[in-house]
Amino acid sequence: MIAFLTFLSMINGYISLGSPSVGIFFILVSITIAWRKFHSVKIVSAFLLLTAFTMTAVFLLPDNIEEDRVGHVTVTGYKYYRDGIAHVVTNGEETYDMFLDEPVKLAVGQTCSDAFRVTVPGEERNFIKRDERLNMKMNGLDGRIYHDSIEQADCAGTEMTFGMHLSVMRDKYISRMLSRSEYDYAFDILTLSIGNKSYITPDFFDALQKLGIYHLYVISGTHVAFVSGILFFVLKRMRLTINMIKIIMIICLLLFLMLNFFSPSVLRAVLMAIILIITSFFRAKPYLTVISVTAIIQIMYNPWVMYHAGFQLSYITTYLIILSRPYWQDKTPLVQLMAITAIAEVSTLTVVLQQFNEISVSGLVMNFIFVPLFSFLIFPMVIIYNFMAFTVFPGFADEIYHFVFAGLRELILFLSSSFRHRFSVHSPNAVWLIVLSVLSYMIMREICLGSFKRICMYAGLFMFSIIMLDKASWYDYTVTMVDVGQGDAFIVEDHRNNATVLIDTGGKFYPEENGFPLSEKTVLPYLKEAGIDRLDMMVLSHMDLDHTGEAQHILKNVQVGHIYVNPGDPAFLDWYQTEGVGDYEGHFVNAMETKEVDIGGIRMKKLFPEENPGGDDSNQHSLVMMVNTGRFNFLFTGDTDTEMEAQMIEMYGHLEMDVLKLAHHGSNTSTGERFIQNTDFSYAVISAGVDNRYGHPHPEVTGRLTHARIFDTSEHGMVRFNIRGDEMCVETKLAPELDHCIKKELP
Repeated sequence: MIAFLTFLSMINGYISLGSPSVGIFFILVSITIAWRKFHSVKIVSAFLLLTAFTMTAVFLLPDNIEEDRVGHVTVTGYKYYRDGIAHVVTNGEETYDMFLDEPVKLAVGQTCSDAFRVTVPGEERNFIKRDERLNMKMNGLDGRIYHDSIEQADCAGTEMTFGMHLSVMRDKYISRMLSRSEYDYAFDILTLSIGNKSYITPDFFDALQKLGIYHLYVISGTHVAFVSGILFFVLKRMRLTINMIKIIMIICLLLFLMLNFFSPSVLRAVLMAIILIITSFFRAKPYLTVISVTAIIQIMYNPWVMYHAGFQLSYITTYLIILSRPYWQDKTPLVQLMAITAIAEVSTLTVVLQQFNEISVSGLVMNFIFVPLFSFLIFPMVIIYNFMAFTVFPGFADEIYHFVFAGLRELILFLSSSFRHRFSVHSPNAVWLIVLSVLSYMIMREICLGSFKRICMYAGLFMFSIIMLDKASWYDYTVTMVDVGQGDAFIVEDHRNNATVLIDTGGKFYPEENGFPLSEKTVLPYLKEAGIDRLDMMVLSHMDLDHTGEAQHILKNVQVGHIYVNPGDPAFLDWYQTEGVGDYEGHFVNAMETKEVDIGGIRMKKLFPEENPGGDDSNQHSLVMMVNTGRFNFLFTGDTDTEMEAQMIEMYGHLEMDVLKLAHHGSNTSTGERFIQNTDFSYAVISAGVDNRYGHPHPEVTGRLTHARIFDTSEHGMVRFNIRGDEMCVETKLAPELDHCIKKELP
């Protein structure tokens, strides 16, 4: 219990640093547990001091990841992907992932000299949870290196370390496993053997997440327990003494840990198994102490691991299964399986909501189906494959494996696409987190007590809380300028009517590392964290790539009711055909025929152009939209130029709005003197990339805006306008000192 409360105190330190209100709640829970167990003021005080110490230590953790250039690197291992490898390299105490343009595999132990540029993720520029810098720290990296090629003449051998020998052993193992079959199932076998998630294709990864069975494809306690059980059964059949069996199992588990390269989930499961085996020599089974010690060891080794979702989920699940064990350990195997699955699913609900903003409607059922399937068929087949890969591998076995794993894949893909499994939920605040945590505990408590009526009651309250969390909002409207780099993307939300409009999508520019679409790191995570699964309308101002480049990807991931577009744009037909939007099942709205659109309480009016001007320049066909959100108006101008602005002024005379989106990212071809003289606005917003090659926004343009406050994504990151009645509050991601609220006087 001391080890458990020690770990709990450390968790409280992390939580309190991120959310003081939630931290206080869990500190009170911990104090209650400690007092009921020990009735000692000194022990309670010691745990509180440990919480304070953890907060201080985490706050002082160094954040010194910086871009740099290094003159040499030493290859210490590999990271494996279906289409190639990345080299794990070091320079002194620093560790990097190195990606080479040419498919060259450098030998482990080689030190190569060249001018290597180290890149690191920049600070997150949008109000989203994704944090690539933190992710890099959790994985023990100091940066990534992208390099053209390396000549063998520039590399020389060095003395091999123990870790390098492990990498060589791991590489030989992987090569052997993949060489035994030409079918793709070999990658699945390898994933299930060593937990290499890079072998999972994006569509299959998405299917696993939808069904809530992704945990079965990563090495975890389930895998280790199964391997240990098989090993114990085989060794016992060999008539070895029980102590000899335990020693052999410890050795085998250590080898398994080395093979899996000390991944966090494997480290937790293997350490727990080894410590349990060691304590069994003394006829003791301190499950709670064992799991707590393994957790503390991992945190001491890498303090950033506490932020890892897998770490949180695995320990929460393990703790609650252990604590609930007395209630179901004497039941039948089927009841035990159902109890463990239910506890595991419910125990992670709040963390999944906080980390991923999702609620699953089928996770429990899917686990009831797939956990037995994996336990009694897939895992044994994986072990047998490993044995045959190093002995005799008959041809008929290859065909059987191909049939089973191809069928498994098809089943998972079919079920994932048959109906909707998960729904996005708005990020819970501190109060909702506490409420949901209490309700989760009450559901698990009633599962242990076997009260079906109360399980249903608390589950109903939990679902009601989720619905309220998703619907309730302090604001009437929110207008968000997403930082998509050099491009435009604006999200307009009507919270009262649950309506959302996306104006442009950002450009189709891909980060170097994994070829992810830009919207995967900007628009889509923001929508998900806002609890938005559906866009009522997507407005495409014109067909330039920096405005519509991510439309196809967004359409694949979010249901879109209507697309408001100018089909007379010279680039529209090519976009429609080449971007694959022909399968879009919603409706196109012709902007030339429909000038006014109401989406919930969002009123949009197209001001320009009245008719298509002709010509091949898509910018000349940009839609200019006045968007009304209650008492505040926003003017979106696409990439219009000064000539088009002059035509607008002739048509409408003086224009009034509260917020003006500067045309063409602040280019000097737009926002001319005449336009400014004939418009009235308080805020000017600019969506431009940091250090973009065009020099946007141009100083002569911003110099004209002396009467307005300017917000620029290249300087301020994401900018959000929250509107409630006659009040509008402005908040920025990178310049919180500029956040403020204004009230609009009635005319």
